[in-house]
Amino acid sequence: MARYCALFSGSKGNATYVGTPAFGVLVDVGVSAKRLCAALCERDIAPETVGGVFITHEHSDHVAGLSVLLKRFHWRVFASAGTLSALVGSNVLPAGTETVALTDTPLAVGDMQVQPFHTPHDARESMGFCFEMPDERRIAVATDMGCLLPQVEALLSSCDLVHIESNHDVGMLQNGPYPFVLQQRILSDRGHLSNAVCAAALPRLAAAGVTRFTLAHLSEQNNTPSLAKNTATAALCAAGFTADRDYRLVVAPPVSASPITIL
Repeated sequence: MARYCALFSGSKGNATYVGTPAFGVLVDVGVSAKRLCAALCERDIAPETVGGVFITHEHSDHVAGLSVLLKRFHWRVFASAGTLSALVGSNVLPAGTETVALTDTPLAVGDMQVQPFHTPHDARESMGFCFEMPDERRIAVATDMGCLLPQVEALLSSCDLVHIESNHDVGMLQNGPYPFVLQQRILSDRGHLSNAVCAAALPRLAAAGVTRFTLAHLSEQNNTPSLAKNTATAALCAAGFTADRDYRLVVAPPVSASPITIL
């Protein structure tokens, strides 16, 4: 049995809970310690029971609460060597923090198996993660990607639930307030996944057996929840998939009020 909740999602902060009835971890802690702890407690998860935090990369919307949280709870930090180096360099990790440098090699954490994978983003060494439960349910967290690499898509295809970036609408971005240089960064292969690119992948993932999708990390300036969802569902419908029969799709809000999802 798998437990999952996108606690916070978007440009102002990201944090996701993944686990089993016996054990759980966080993926990113891009909000304050106070807000993160409140979100966990609202779902009857005591922060001190969290078994560690997996960090995708060092950008502030993914690590804003990390330093304070580590001083309080002494969680283990799992991240790539590049990300850990960036966190040390910016004095985010308190002295004595237990760290685990990740590669593409799977590892056991609690009663879960975790498969890290590299993602193309303009950070030191960004990663996503696929979590396998004892009953073989699998959940992937894959955000902050300029493109969907074939090897990443292959991993996502083996999952039951995919938490995937649908960051921006290209038209809104190009006609919005962002400077041209920032637009080009977002649109690059080391930027963020657009609605269109995300939507194009969903029918392939559904055909492979993925039944649940969470559209995540939406831009506040260059996207809307309805636009992201409509783009995704249109692609799935065009490929012959029907919502609530073949798949379930939700958009992760900036602050979730949803309970833990049980798979």
